[in-house]
Amino acid sequence: MGADVRTALQLAALLALLLALWRLAWRPLAVARSFARQGIRGPPYRFLAGSLPEARRLLMGGRRVEPLDAADCHDIMPVVLPIFHRWVADYGRTFLFWIGPIPAVFSIDLQLIKQVLTDRTGLFAKDFMIPVLKVLFGNGAILLNGDDWKRHRKVVRPIFNPEKIKIMSKVTAEVTEEMMELWRMQIQQSGDKQAAEIDMTHAFNDLTTKINGRVAFGTSHKEVKEIMALMREMQKHAATAMLDPPILWYLPTGRNLRMRRLNKLLRSKIMSIMQARLAAKRAKCGGDGGYGDDLLGLLLEAWTPERRGSGETLTTHEVIDECKTFFIAGQETLATILVWAMFLLAVHPQWQEKVREEVLREFFGGDGSEAPNADVLAKMKLLHMVLLETSRLYPPIVYIQRRATSDVVLGGINVPQGTVISIPIGMLHRDKVVWGPDADDFNPMRFENGIAGAAREPKALLSFSLGPRVCSGQTFGIIQAQTAMAMILRKFSFSLSSKYVHKPKYLISLTPKRGMPLILRNLER
Repeated sequence: MGADVRTALQLAALLALLLALWRLAWRPLAVARSFARQGIRGPPYRFLAGSLPEARRLLMGGRRVEPLDAADCHDIMPVVLPIFHRWVADYGRTFLFWIGPIPAVFSIDLQLIKQVLTDRTGLFAKDFMIPVLKVLFGNGAILLNGDDWKRHRKVVRPIFNPEKIKIMSKVTAEVTEEMMELWRMQIQQSGDKQAAEIDMTHAFNDLTTKINGRVAFGTSHKEVKEIMALMREMQKHAATAMLDPPILWYLPTGRNLRMRRLNKLLRSKIMSIMQARLAAKRAKCGGDGGYGDDLLGLLLEAWTPERRGSGETLTTHEVIDECKTFFIAGQETLATILVWAMFLLAVHPQWQEKVREEVLREFFGGDGSEAPNADVLAKMKLLHMVLLETSRLYPPIVYIQRRATSDVVLGGINVPQGTVISIPIGMLHRDKVVWGPDADDFNPMRFENGIAGAAREPKALLSFSLGPRVCSGQTFGIIQAQTAMAMILRKFSFSLSSKYVHKPKYLISLTPKRGMPLILRNLER
């Protein structure tokens, strides 16, 4: 009997070894040959690590590149995505690379990318992500697929309806006014009392934390700041993990253990806010009424036992994940657009003056309010064009990924199941074939006739993705940015500080390497 057990164990070990060799050696070579026969090349596969050693080497080289000229150079992809920039030069617009033993197809062919993003059959899922990134973002609507995605989307969608957006615009205006009052004090306390150097990165991170805190939880109190501090630390760990071999994603490394501890603390803080909301509801008239009209209120409505069986329920973990998703996605998107819009208007002062003239002409709408309403914002076409051009040149998310759920023909290429499709939004937005010879230039007038007419092909702007999985908060984000920028332009002028270093980096979202110091002047004086 003992001999039989040993034989069985030896056979199992042999099968496990053969399976590992097939997955880590034979299959990658077979997949590479298949792609090569179709004219698709790429960096060679290295056992277990794939293309990651070469990617890490190129990334280190990119970090040694000298800062760019802030005044006239917006071709930031060699700095931000040096790996893909080099591989495009070496292997063409569509190539194969390896994330460990996982094949990945990279492409700046817009038609191929549209096929992926507009698919409605579930062929290209959003389920490929490094585990630490899933921990950071939460398993919310932006990552889910199939019926789970539909269920979450149905619960979350009402937070972005027109009435809610109006309420959120008022919140944005109130918090922006608080920020500007702080700026006035900083200018007053400066040496000449006329101008002060202020870091827009810190200012807008604080602004968006307060806005999202009130939109999500009805408050911007201390707990919200603690949540964002935890998420920022998690964000740094997640960014450094992106070049790790896949085998390290699942091992108890120091980084993974730290992420687990941070996530546990984060979830407990969100849970305490949920419990406080539930206690407040119970204390009101025996629990009558809803849970509030913010995001948490909507999620708690879907969490309650009364909704069981309705098909619109969420578990406790799902409620927490949606809160995390809203915070990290909303925070990064709005802060990134605002930071880079201020940068672009600072280095293109003629456009700053044009947009300010429009803001001063249209701002009040005749009602004397301190915040531009929807009708007023609709008239600010130059401001809208500037924000669209900002999202083209400096998109919050530089690249995204999908994964083929079955064998598929993509752009005439046979792609096997499990292949990752890498979509470099930042590079697609600079493709001269689509955007013309001035693709690297700041030119808001390209959007004069709307998004569809801005490029040689329609739907070329992918800042908020495309197709059925387009960002549901797109309108919300743009209106928030319009509101804040209109209020700032009306009261302040700004120019780039000599301390600014133009070398953007990609840390989950696109961010300045050393902050965004601007010289602000109060126009009310």
